[in-house]
Amino acid sequence: MAGASDYVVNMLVGYDSADGNHSAAMSYNVFGERLYLAGRLGSPDAFEQPFHSLDMTYFWYPTEEVTIKLKMQNLLGHSVKIEREGVTVFERESGQTFALSAEYKF
Repeated sequence: MAGASDYVVNMLVGYDSADGNHSAAMSYNVFGERLYLAGRLGSPDAFEQPFHSLDMTYFWYPTEEVTIKLKMQNLLGHSVKIEREGVTVFERESGQTFALSAEYKF
């Protein structure tokens, strides 16, 4: 079946400080090889290769009104790969994403 993997792993670890001023979460996700494109007329199938993702989010609450958020995605820097018979036919660098934001509630 297209898009189905033999396995999927999703893990999340979180932390909240005792004083309530800090919280963080780290997540790891991976899926097994999955059918991307079924071959036709004798051509081989194409498979998306496993993608390992490590993401982290950190919140700092310096006051009741202010929230500072740091979000980091794809820390491992993996790319999306499609292979046919062991040959890479497509590869896209996903890159790493970093975002810093501030929120003020009044």
